[in-house]
Amino acid sequence: MLRLKRFSWKTNSLFAKLMISFLVVIAVLALFNFASFLFLKSKIHQEIVKYNQSNLNHTVEQYENHFRLAWETIISLNQDDIFRANLNMLRNVQKFNAYDKVDSVMSAIKVLIANPFLSIDNIMLYFKNDSYVVEKEGTSGAKDLFSRYYASSEYSPEFWYRQFDESFTYRLIPVSSFTEISANIQKNKGQLLPAVIKLMPYKDMYFIVMLDPKKMFNSYHYSDHSDFYILNEEGASIFSSAPSMKALLNQSFEGQNGSFTSNNLYYFYQKGQQTGLTYVSVVPIKSISNQLMRLNILFITLLLIIILLSIVTSVVLTMRLNRPVKKIIEAVQQRHPTAMPMSSPIHEFNMISEKMSSILRTNDQMTEDLDKKKDQLRYYAYTNKLRNIHMNLSDLRELVVADTPFTLVLYQLTMKEKFAELDYELEKAVYFIREYINIILSQAYQDTITFQMDKDTVLTLFFCPDDTAAIESALEQLIQVLEVDRDLFFLTMAVSPIYPDSGHLISAYEYASTMLLQRKLNDETQFIRTFRPAKGAVHFTVLEEEEFSTRFMSGNEQSILDWIYRYLDSLYKRKASVDEFRRFAKEVYGQLNKSLIKLNLQVELFTLELDHLNSFYSIDKYKQWFKELLSPAIEKVNDKKSDHDPTTHFILEYLNLHLEQDITLDIMADKLNITPGYLSTYFKEKTGANFSDYLNGLRMQKAKELLNNLDLKIQEISVKVGYHNVNSFIRMFKRYSGITPGEYRKMYGTQRT
Repeated sequence: MLRLKRFSWKTNSLFAKLMISFLVVIAVLALFNFASFLFLKSKIHQEIVKYNQSNLNHTVEQYENHFRLAWETIISLNQDDIFRANLNMLRNVQKFNAYDKVDSVMSAIKVLIANPFLSIDNIMLYFKNDSYVVEKEGTSGAKDLFSRYYASSEYSPEFWYRQFDESFTYRLIPVSSFTEISANIQKNKGQLLPAVIKLMPYKDMYFIVMLDPKKMFNSYHYSDHSDFYILNEEGASIFSSAPSMKALLNQSFEGQNGSFTSNNLYYFYQKGQQTGLTYVSVVPIKSISNQLMRLNILFITLLLIIILLSIVTSVVLTMRLNRPVKKIIEAVQQRHPTAMPMSSPIHEFNMISEKMSSILRTNDQMTEDLDKKKDQLRYYAYTNKLRNIHMNLSDLRELVVADTPFTLVLYQLTMKEKFAELDYELEKAVYFIREYINIILSQAYQDTITFQMDKDTVLTLFFCPDDTAAIESALEQLIQVLEVDRDLFFLTMAVSPIYPDSGHLISAYEYASTMLLQRKLNDETQFIRTFRPAKGAVHFTVLEEEEFSTRFMSGNEQSILDWIYRYLDSLYKRKASVDEFRRFAKEVYGQLNKSLIKLNLQVELFTLELDHLNSFYSIDKYKQWFKELLSPAIEKVNDKKSDHDPTTHFILEYLNLHLEQDITLDIMADKLNITPGYLSTYFKEKTGANFSDYLNGLRMQKAKELLNNLDLKIQEISVKVGYHNVNSFIRMFKRYSGITPGEYRKMYGTQRT
């Protein structure tokens, strides 16, 4: 209140004008909203009624379709010739001794019951002649079934027998609770809605489709505040969601559809076009009134809150707008206390327009602007220097300190998946992190400059450092502060040695960039202090190239992935750098391209962005990348091998299943009734490999898998892959792998251990 008294309450003051304007706008909007609500309130009741009617229309449509579908399902079942023949036999099962036909009929029944959209609990075939029933569980005597397994207080065995004498084709029988009585133990089967279907020309049998009414109700009726009833043409209840029928007493439903109120209840009804059933939805009027009452309370509450917030906001905004104006006026009055013209209705604006002096303000702004531009030019100069871009302006070159010792710290920023969930721009995030690094390091060290080199790289220069210990201490403090956001990103930091002048700036940058490659594969911030020279490109040995090619050509995706995953695991266990992981990925990528070129496949189909490797920080990401890289390639290889051709498919399948047998081109040609020469050309065209080379490669791959089993002798393995002479096997294995089977087992057995 004391602060408010400081303002002038004259009607021509800025504060008074703003407050009056805000209050007028608030009053007009409040009156408009209130009038709109009174108009819409009358419409809402109509919309609620329309909603309930629309909900009932949807329910009726769904129920009618379901009852029609149950009928058509039985009709379609009877249209099957085999089913109809079995049905004719089962009508006189004892006469024809047709008990073997029961299983076929049961299978057809179970197929229909298994469809969850039909909501069928069971389908029964009641045969009059032998008085027995076939259902999903088997066969039973009719009396035994309806008195023990499907017992109901409403429907006795005699009731079901009387259905033979009544004339109808499709009848829905009211819902009843069915129980199973076994050894004086009753098991409740729940409520079921029987549908009795008679098919022409059968008069001595009929179908009973046991529908699940609760499941149908939950699927087709969406109202939470209404009771739902289904009435037959006589007005008897077929199904009711309410525990009693009290709401329907003394009520009649004329016409195809309609609605009316009675006894504080709102009745909506509609008759089915196909079944003639009457569907009734009963909604308490109190429920609709409660919805309107809640709407009234909500609107009035929101309106009062909005008015209150609007008034508070108006006061706050008015004070915030008025306060800087008064301060400016006070400052102007202190410099020119005598000149105060009052020609304008708002005297504050008169004071501002006539008394404000902009000379000092303009001078301050120009000075500040020049300082900012000088800092920006300095960043630009150092960036050009690092990128070895020639600068023509001598003033720009002078901004780069030439003879001052310096050390360089390079930061590489990696964002995690959780950052992407924030829907925040990467450029802004890097900018704020860079500014924060600049603030922290500027407080710890006087002469520094921090700027951004790339989209994820930030650089700090420390000038005139005595040693790097103080710098490393400041960086350790920075790491602790950034740990707060470790779920969003992490840094890799590398510090260079102290260099004598800016002529070594590029060398220092390259030195620190190389150190960044020494990062270990994890999601934590790492500070790299020790330099280790980067290794050259990773190249597979001859054995590894053969291993990769064999596994890839075999078309076994899991086999080649397991091999790559073992390599990745070995890199991870020995704590290899991220650079080694990337070079391994590029080597696999290159080997894959070579293999695809051999098979005359389009290499561009399998191109993935290698730049994505720079953002990987876990072994799982590499494994997923390799899977996405290799899966389509393996699929293409398998398509190339088989090409959906039955002859090629037969050959490949036969080779895989009979490796231990003596297989030659002539034997396979005899099996296919073609000449060996034609088979050789055909196989080469379809698979891209000679028949003998493919067979030997397949056998050597199988041999390598068997060599992992240390319980098998080499001679036993030789026989299992089709070589009955162990010396021939050893020669062939060494030809394909470069080493003998014993050396292979010793080498890779030791690696696995």
